Amino acid sequence: MNDKSGFYPEEISKAVEGVKRKRPDYASMLNLYEKIFIAQEKSKSDIRLSEYSIPGDILSLKLKEKLPLLTISQFNIDYESSKHLFEDICAILSKADDGLSDHIKKITDLIDEKKLNTDELLSAIIQEDESFFEKVEEEYRIDKKILSFILYNSIKPSLTLFSDKLSGYLDKLNEWDKGYCPVCGSAPEVSLFEENGKRFLICSFCNHKWASKRIYCPFCENTDHKSLHYFNIEDEEEYRVDVCDLCKKYIKTIDTKKTTRIIYPQLEYVSTPHIDIKIEEMGFRKGIIFD
Repeated sequence: MNDKSGFYPEEISKAVEGVKRKRPDYASMLNLYEKIFIAQEKSKSDIRLSEYSIPGDILSLKLKEKLPLLTISQFNIDYESSKHLFEDICAILSKADDGLSDHIKKITDLIDEKKLNTDELLSAIIQEDESFFEKVEEEYRIDKKILSFILYNSIKPSLTLFSDKLSGYLDKLNEWDKGYCPVCGSAPEVSLFEENGKRFLICSFCNHKWASKRIYCPFCENTDHKSLHYFNIEDEEEYRVDVCDLCKKYIKTIDTKKTTRIIYPQLEYVSTPHIDIKIEEMGFRKGIIFD
């Protein structure tokens, strides 16, 4: 792991190879994600974020009331780096052989024709301007989910580095017992068990990692062991799914002590759709609102 809280490209490639050996049917999808993850990590060295500080009185209130440090729209991103990464991700996805390339070509053509502006698109994604994307979809007949996916992954390195800076305001020694990320207020994407059985959650938006209670629903804050349980995954010892009978939500958990593979959390989340299908058939749903 490098000094910017990321992974070296070779580590990501090894992580992907480890998953592909377990799930060869996902090879095509994983190859695309490998390229995207590597492009994201490489882009971090070019990111320049302006200084940001939280006024003392506001910080004291947020820490006392256990409120997230910022809203999503307050996040600082590097637009130039994000635009370059947007182009890189479009180039990666344009080589997909599942019909996705047609959508990418339409998006890039609209940008080349100046009908869409990358700066405006990036601003809309960080401002969570759903009406903007609905208008774009209706006017230009492009899939807003695909466009949002590219844009979000284009700003993800900026979000991660900005979140790393903000996390310096937090008390990292104690567990966070709220059902949202202490930095941005988003729901966690995956759960990790690490050394000494400690549990950590990783934010679905800004990638912040925080310590959590073991017996705890990270969505509704339920701590009653009678309504919290988990399912092991057959033939995949390192995985389990923690579910809550109260809110009917689930989170995928990776026990890093039970595998020698390199664990890249974003990869673990996207490479386990078979787990999602199985658990959702049982009546549970994801805790995050976007995917």
